[in-house]
Amino acid sequence: MKFNHEWHLKHKMPLKASFEQRLAWHIEHAKHCGCRKPPPKILDEMIKSGIQIERGQ
Repeated sequence: MKFNHEWHLKHKMPLKASFEQRLAWHIEHAKHCGCRKPPPKILDEMIKSGIQIERGQ
């Protein structure tokens, strides 16, 4: 799946988001949009926590 413009318009990253907010946003982002991978720190936490996602559904 490519860029999901509609999802991005409805789901803005909060300003000054905490790490937990960023993690939650990127998990949802990966489920709904295939425009990019999560940043390395977020991806590392997903792997460490056993969070598996199916990209771009």
